[in-house]
Amino acid sequence: MNAPPQPHHEAEPLPRTPNSIAAALNPTRKGVFLEELLAAEAGAAMLAVMDRWHLRAVADSTRTDADRAQVAALRAGDPSGLHPLDEVLTALGSRR
Repeated sequence: MNAPPQPHHEAEPLPRTPNSIAAALNPTRKGVFLEELLAAEAGAAMLAVMDRWHLRAVADSTRTDADRAQVAALRAGDPSGLHPLDEVLTALGSRR
């Protein structure tokens, strides 16, 4: 059984370390993160993986049960013109 992601408080920024990112991720994503991290070569490639996944970890660790319905709507793409959450996180990650 997987433990839920550890809650993250905005006053405490989530460290960009492999352990912190893995602990904050939704358990369904942790394996993919670790696979990408292990496949990356040291240096810039590894930092790029951690930067990209850091965004997801912050989102996962700050989400509450009240946010679930809104997140589902964002993932599906809302008719009000909102972009899917995965698309936004990917775009943010590629800007680094």
